[in-house]
Formats: sequence, C-alpha cells, structure tokens
Amino acid sequence: MQAMKLFALSALAVLVFDAIASAASLALGFPYPQAAIASAALYAAFAYYGGRKLGLVAAVLLGATMGLTDATLGWAVSWAIGPGRLPPGTLTPSMWLFAAAYVVALGAICGLLGGSIGALRARGRSG
Repeated sequence: MQAMKLFALSALAVLVFDAIASAASLALGFPYPQAAIASAALYAAFAYYGGRKLGLVAAVLLGATMGLTDATLGWAVSWAIGPGRLPPGTLTPSMWLFAAAYVVALGAICGLLGGSIGALRARGRSG
C-alpha cells in the first residue's frame, strides 16, 4: 500500500508542478521548457525516497511513471493554462510518441539516479 500512495503522490506532484510552472512561465515570461530542469529534480527527489523505502527497481519505475504522467496529463495541464500549446498541425502522433518516450526515459534515468542514492542510504542505515 505504501507504494501505491507514493506513486499517486508523485503523479499529483507532477501535475501540481506543471500547473505552477505553466502559470509562472506566463506571469514571469520565461520559456516554459526551462522548467524541465526542475521536473527532473522532482523525479529524482521522489525516486530518492522511493529507493529508500521500496528499493531501486521501484524507484526507476516511479521515475518512469512520473515521466509518463508529465508527458500525458501534465502536458494537458500546461496546454490548458497556455504554454504547452502548439500551433495546429505541428505535432504528429509519431512526434508525440517520440517526445513521450523521451520524457519517460528521462524519468527512468532520474529514478535510477535518485533511487540509487536512496537505496544506498537505506542499506547504510540497516547494515
């Protein structure tokens, strides 16, 4: 059950972050893609915790799931607010699939990095 709560909380965190970053991008005038750095940090932070509590495999899956959430519902949130919109006809299904795969892979890599540190710290405390 702890894993389900962590996965749900991480997905919610992605959506809240996307909403805040989208609104901040419009209000402050910075390019929305710059928020990707903070997204990666968010993935790694959750994966760190996941690695400590659930192990490295779960942390990698958590990061990938956060990436999938970001590439689907998160994009919908940023599109609804404004900065995620693209001109009609510029995004083909194959381009979206490539972008989504890239974000999922980035999430898995952040999960591996954050989860590795978390799992090592958990091992160090138990042994």
